Amino acid sequence: MTPSSTPRHLLVIAPQCQDLGPLDGLEDVADSLHAALLERWVGDCEEPPPGICSLLSGPDVMQTQVEKAVRDAAERAGEAGAVLVLAFLGHGTTLGDVPRLSFMASDSRQDTPTTVVNLGDLLTQALDTPGVEGVVAVVDVCRAGGATPDLAQHDAGVRQGMTRLSLLMSVGVTEDAHGLAFSRGLVRVLREGVPGAGEFLSADVVCVAVNAAVHTAARFVVADGAPVGPRPWLARNTRHRTGGGSLLGPLGEEELRWALEPLGETAPPGPWVTVADLERIRQTLRGPAAHPHALAYATRVLDRLSDTVRTTDLLRTWPGAPLTSDRLRGAFRAAAGRAAPRTSGGELLRDCVEFLRLRAPRTGTGSMAPLAAFVAALATEDGLDCTTPRLSGWATALDAGVELNDAFAAQALRNAEGRLRLVISLHAAVADDWPETLQVWLLDRDTSLAREEFDCSPTQSGVEERFADVLRWATRQARCAGAQLKRVDIAAPAPLLARWRPEETRLGTRLGVRYDIVLRWSERLYPQAHLGWINDLARERLAAMKSDAGAPLDWLDEEETGRAEELTAKLEDGWYERALALSHRPDRLEEVLEPLLAFAPIVLWPHAPGSLPPASRAGVERHWDRLPGEFSAAYRTAWRHGAERDGAADGHCDLALLRSVWLDEEWLDFCDWFDNDLADGESTV
Repeated sequence: MTPSSTPRHLLVIAPQCQDLGPLDGLEDVADSLHAALLERWVGDCEEPPPGICSLLSGPDVMQTQVEKAVRDAAERAGEAGAVLVLAFLGHGTTLGDVPRLSFMASDSRQDTPTTVVNLGDLLTQALDTPGVEGVVAVVDVCRAGGATPDLAQHDAGVRQGMTRLSLLMSVGVTEDAHGLAFSRGLVRVLREGVPGAGEFLSADVVCVAVNAAVHTAARFVVADGAPVGPRPWLARNTRHRTGGGSLLGPLGEEELRWALEPLGETAPPGPWVTVADLERIRQTLRGPAAHPHALAYATRVLDRLSDTVRTTDLLRTWPGAPLTSDRLRGAFRAAAGRAAPRTSGGELLRDCVEFLRLRAPRTGTGSMAPLAAFVAALATEDGLDCTTPRLSGWATALDAGVELNDAFAAQALRNAEGRLRLVISLHAAVADDWPETLQVWLLDRDTSLAREEFDCSPTQSGVEERFADVLRWATRQARCAGAQLKRVDIAAPAPLLARWRPEETRLGTRLGVRYDIVLRWSERLYPQAHLGWINDLARERLAAMKSDAGAPLDWLDEEETGRAEELTAKLEDGWYERALALSHRPDRLEEVLEPLLAFAPIVLWPHAPGSLPPASRAGVERHWDRLPGEFSAAYRTAWRHGAERDGAADGHCDLALLRSVWLDEEWLDFCDWFDNDLADGESTV
């Protein structure tokens, strides 16, 4: 087990003792220390489970509560095989001539030994709890040196001393502590780090650093009785540069430069890789009195950059399945609605985070919303939720708890809306005729909920009239499944796809007003013998297209589509390996469409004769990561605005000039069902 992989549990106790009088700032200092020890990049302790409090402070922390809290925390740490991190702040004393620390709870009285907490014995009990990997304790009270456990007693215990203790004490056994100076200095050292001290800070290193920083006389005790395993550490070193690479990419460095230039300052030589580095830059800012806005802007930029560094750190030690470039690109598309930066690996991770925090549009949302959506998209894939300790800790540190909750709620809604899919297939059509039957499936992701066959008149109007019965059937089935149907996939032969617009079918409203319509090529369900290779080729090309940073699309002009035989030969020779789009609608589109559909996973073309406007081509590039769903949104926008194209936002009417037949892995998985049927010699799907 490595130092970073051992779980760490936390308990901070800071009672106000009525008998000895209140300590100014005790609750605030305890809260600051608790927050630092919970932060992933500082103390790296886990958030406590629901119903368990890891911070007890104030005037109502009684003796029995202190003792029970420590014992319970030790038991939980033992069950989890965790290191137990304890901190005791407040009043302490020694009774009589016995050099043992009496920690004062809220109801403790210095003249009544039965009301005080024997901290040394309590630490001994925690150390002797089976399963505890070690105890790290901080004691900041008067006479703190008396907290050292009786190590001989520990050696004679249940575990015979086979555990580890790291103990930091603010003063010696005969000395007084003043103003919680040690705890204040400790928080400062933990957040600023210690140069050259490695990735993890031990009790001795921290003790020396705090004494140097705030001129205290703290001391430490280390007892190492375990034969194997890493020595418990107090905190991560925020000065440590993992791998030596910068966590700030081009966007972050640019933002920092823009923020500092108006103040007449430049960033000190980098690489700037830690939150502590950014905090040191903040402390050097001394903006001219005439430029208060520039100083405020620089402070905001440093806050945002700290958010990016912390988020990058979260993702580099992600609590779910391993992150890949494809996963990062998919989550970025979901969060930003655009293609991910043109990098890969660790650089892609960093660049995604920087764009979402520093540059992503935030129309009607908070500044943390895009980043929260990105994290939620990755987490949902792994079955994590907002209560996952690492995620909730990240959200708390960035004050993004509500945004993360909102992102998970939005993700759940999208998943629910995309859960059901109605497939209507016209594959029974012969040549360019209309079919006499419609094959229909209602799918719940990759499961078939129901299947039906509907007779129809072999005409366009006959097929469209039957849609009403199909949708009534599907709606009843969806209601039984407790979900709402929003998407309809319509599969048809190429000749029908070339001339038919099923989303315009009028069933009260247009079909495409209530549903997202995706067109499919029905030949992929039951490929003819000479086309048996098309689905395997499609899988290969879809996989290759994922690595494209932009739209994986090749445009064919009028000259190329006007030579059908030559175009087919080029397709067979592997000239085009991505999606294909026609910039001009051929006079005999159906003759060109079929070979294109066989070789290209996705095909787009103008719905009207003539050439496609440049704005439509730009719209495809801009909206690629939201297609094909964005086509349905564009058609709805065009129907509402009619000829008033300038009234439509975001170029939707330009996008609506295009038709598409779309292929994705989900549809190919559905097509695989039919491969199995053909192998068995019957159709049971």
